[in-house]
Amino acid sequence: MSVRLLFFLRVCFFCLVCFFSTTSVVFAIHTGEKHKEELPNNLQQVPVGPPPVKPDNSSMTRIPVGTFKMGSSFVENKRHLKQCRKYDKSCELWWFRDEYPDKLIFLDSYWIDIFEVTNEKYLDFVLATGHRFALDETCETDQCREGNLWKGASFPSRIKRQPVTQVSWFDADAYCRWRGKRLPSEAEWEKAARGPSGNLYPWGPRPPKKRASYGRKWRGIFTMTDVGAYSQGVSLYGVHDMAGNVWEWVDDWYDLKYYNWRRKKNPRGPVEGEFKSVRGGSWVNYPDTLRSSFRRWSQPEVRFNDTGFRCAKDSNL
Repeated sequence: MSVRLLFFLRVCFFCLVCFFSTTSVVFAIHTGEKHKEELPNNLQQVPVGPPPVKPDNSSMTRIPVGTFKMGSSFVENKRHLKQCRKYDKSCELWWFRDEYPDKLIFLDSYWIDIFEVTNEKYLDFVLATGHRFALDETCETDQCREGNLWKGASFPSRIKRQPVTQVSWFDADAYCRWRGKRLPSEAEWEKAARGPSGNLYPWGPRPPKKRASYGRKWRGIFTMTDVGAYSQGVSLYGVHDMAGNVWEWVDDWYDLKYYNWRRKKNPRGPVEGEFKSVRGGSWVNYPDTLRSSFRRWSQPEVRFNDTGFRCAKDSNL
C-alpha cells in the first residue's frame, strides 16, 4: 500500500470520526510497521525524576521576532496537487485543506535546536534519568522489530549521530524538559523551516535532491543519515534536516481545521485532542510530502522508526 494511499485513508478516517462520533477510536497509520496500540487512560507527562540539566544554547539558533507566512493558499494547494499527482494519481485537492488558509503570523523570538536529537544525546538522557530506551516493545512482527535499532541501552556506533527514533511524543517531551527546553509549537517549527516569506522547502523552491534523505526503503542502520549531512538543505535560519530523515514531533495537538481559527500572535494548538502533529517528512516519503507546510498527525503514545524530534525554548531562558 502506497504512502499516498495511507495518507488518503488517514484523512478519511479522521473526518468520519469527527462527523459521526466523539468515541475514541484507535487507528494508527505507518509505512512498513505494525504496532499493538494501547491508549493510556490518562495522557499525562511521565515524570522524569532527576532535575533538568542546565540549558545549553550552543546547539541552538535564535529565531528573530516578527511575522512569517504560515500555511498555503488555495492557488498554492492546486500546485501541491499537481506535484502530488506525479507520485500518486489518486491525489485530491481536499487532501491539503488542513494547511489552508495561509496567514501572516507574528511570533516572539525563540530558540530552536539546529539539529534533530541524536541517539547519543538521547542515551545521555536515558542514563541520567532511567527513562525507557528508544525502542518499541509492543512489536509483534519481525518487520516491526527491525525498526528497533537500540538493543537495551546500546546501539551500533554508526547511528550515534543519526536522529533518535522509536520515541513517543511523551518521550520527546520528557527529554526536552530534562534539557530545560520544550517541544516547538507548529508555528515555531514552520517559521524555523520556511523563513519569513514561506519557502516551499527549508532551502527554497528547488527539489530536495542532494538536500535531504527521502524516498528510501528500510535498510536498518543504513537508512537514515547523520544530522547535518546536507549542507545545501539548511533553512534560512541555519536549521538542519527540517525536511526528510525523520518526522518531528511538535507540541501542538492536531486539528484538521486549526488554520481556520488560530490566532495571529504566538498561536498554539488546541488545549486537548487525540493526535499530536508531526512535521517535516521522513526517509520514506516522496518530495511533495517534504514541503514545510505539509501537516501530518500521530497518536502521541506510538513509536515509529521514522519519527524523532528537536527542542525549542523561549528566548528569555
